Amino acid sequence: MSPKEPGKTLYPLTPSQGLTIMNRRWCIHRNVINIPTSIIIEAALDLDLLEKAVRTAVGRWDSFAIRIVKQAKSWQQYFDQPDLISLTRADFRGRSQSDMETFFQREGRRVLPLTNSPMAKIWVFTDPDGNSGVFSVMNHLIMDSWAISNFYADVLAVYQALAHDDPLPKEPVPYRNVLLKELDYLSSERYAADKAYWHQELTESEPLFTSLKGSQELADHRRKRRSPYVRSCRNFYLRSRGAHVVKVVSPEDIARCKEFLVEQRFPSLQLMFSLALRTYLAKVNDRSPDVTFGGTLARRGTLEEKRTGGSRVHHFDFRTVLPESLTFMEALETMLEKQNQHYRHMDFPSAEAMDMTLEAFGQKPGITYSGVLMTFQTLAVTLEGGLRFKTMWYCNGATALAAYLTVMDDDGSGGLRCYWEHSLTRMPASTIETAHDFMVRVIRAGIAQPTITLGELMDLPLTEAETHRPAVAPVAPSHALTGG
Repeated sequence: MSPKEPGKTLYPLTPSQGLTIMNRRWCIHRNVINIPTSIIIEAALDLDLLEKAVRTAVGRWDSFAIRIVKQAKSWQQYFDQPDLISLTRADFRGRSQSDMETFFQREGRRVLPLTNSPMAKIWVFTDPDGNSGVFSVMNHLIMDSWAISNFYADVLAVYQALAHDDPLPKEPVPYRNVLLKELDYLSSERYAADKAYWHQELTESEPLFTSLKGSQELADHRRKRRSPYVRSCRNFYLRSRGAHVVKVVSPEDIARCKEFLVEQRFPSLQLMFSLALRTYLAKVNDRSPDVTFGGTLARRGTLEEKRTGGSRVHHFDFRTVLPESLTFMEALETMLEKQNQHYRHMDFPSAEAMDMTLEAFGQKPGITYSGVLMTFQTLAVTLEGGLRFKTMWYCNGATALAAYLTVMDDDGSGGLRCYWEHSLTRMPASTIETAHDFMVRVIRAGIAQPTITLGELMDLPLTEAETHRPAVAPVAPSHALTGG
């Protein structure tokens, strides 16, 4: 029982929550688990009614009832009444867009209380153009991006119902029900089968670390370790501050991608972005055929999981060993088969999988084989009544990883918005720009010529500027060097 709340049932943290609390424990900047976001409606709404809609929606999502408490050195959780740390108004009329963004960034960096407390703050605001919006800072322990997107949609659906005196929309699924099933899984036969699968995948042979910055990062790590053959590298940082580079893939590019997927009968855009990222990593890491990057899954497969709150994200290392002779189409098929295999076992705890790998190859915590993590979550927020809107996910100012790409819907424009979170000290923004632009050109080239090989894709210039440089005549090889 909770020392401050006798009579409340305590539950263990889920594996997703356990990974979040681990990041908070080890990172110096504890705001690393904040998720600051906003949604702006392109209209002037009744702010009193909007505030009422927020309070009503909060009461419908039992994620806002989660409270965290420490018992005998172990973190536990219980459910109280759904509530917020605060619900505040902000008015940015007469001020600049930059002023508003600065406010959101500052509030997103503030550490939220943890023990026996609500874990979210919400503002109802007016932007410089007179539009109405909702800004929130939520603890990742209670919500992930999927849940937040659905919460915003619920707030606006409740607003519309209140404004027109209509019945409230269908309630979300209680998270407690999903939580209990997730905890039951940990003692199930399916958990044991998933563990066996990942043990075979992760320990059969050692992967090779591949960084967005190229092979020099591993070379430097090998020199520090005084071991020329080590295949892993550090990619978990305790003191790293973060920032976002936000890039949009155009509606025209995404339309061509979708046409290609339909013609070739591939299931999702995620596969194309994964291959594009993998191609960039191979190119800048000495054209390595062995490339590993991190992937995440929201684990929202059932209707129950789709319509609930909570944090359900797991991640895994996606290792690919592909020869350069493979075509774009063949590479997509190979990666799709492996991705589908992984997804069938994604309920397995990410932290256990990481420990499994480290133990197999005698590595210490913080050492990894993936230099970048990618989340592909293109859930489109839809609002009733034809309301136009725009959303934004802000950097909380901290990061435990060198680079983390999140691909999201661009608010119905037909394009996709890429949030590249990067460490200010470990990953230059210029590297992010180069990686993103190269990935887009890989996708374009693959669609235009599906039989293009991975080797030919790696031959593409790293930047658009290089495409227009005059060719340089090759230098004849020296006989002294070649032995000829």
